[in-house]
Amino acid sequence: MTADDARHRFDAATSRHLTAPLAEGIAIRAVGPEGWTALTASLWTGGGARPGVSLEPLMPPGYAERASDLAAVIGPLLAHRLVFERGDELVGAFFGQQDTYGRYEMTQSVIHPAWRGRGLYGALLPRVVAAARDAGFREVVSRHRADNNSILVPKLRAGFVISGFDISPRWGLLVHLRRYLVDDLAQMHAYRVDGAEREALVARGVKLP
Repeated sequence: MTADDARHRFDAATSRHLTAPLAEGIAIRAVGPEGWTALTASLWTGGGARPGVSLEPLMPPGYAERASDLAAVIGPLLAHRLVFERGDELVGAFFGQQDTYGRYEMTQSVIHPAWRGRGLYGALLPRVVAAARDAGFREVVSRHRADNNSILVPKLRAGFVISGFDISPRWGLLVHLRRYLVDDLAQMHAYRVDGAEREALVARGVKLP
């Protein structure tokens, strides 16, 4: 298997799961990285989203350029940059990308306040999970503010589990979520939490401590 194989598989999974309308009258459109920030800026600023604290005053001179150099070493990642539109109206946006160790990160999801509570995020979530699974990822991960129940609740109901916490200088207390795309990994997670699934794992040939 090659990088080209992975990209073809990713594109095919995207076509299967993330091109049909998100809901009646709401189209999904892919956007290139060069137009993403400008197109979605209103959702994060004027759309009612809670901005994080800007860390720019704390950064040393040249920091942004050095960070760009580091990103260039890795090269372009497999990614989704999607906007949700009803005609000319921007309803929401989603950005997800490849991570290390077979992980897919749901990095940004936002629905305009006027469209929240209509099930759009709930409709998007299983489609992103299905696309990640078909592309070959083994888990979907994300991080959210600890008080962001509008995201945490639907994700926990959809089979995501809490995998940790951290303190982000920009956002504050964050909850890490993970959705395993391989059932046996979910069993191993349960074992690590409280010893559950031990017999099933041993039967599969896993040597446990």
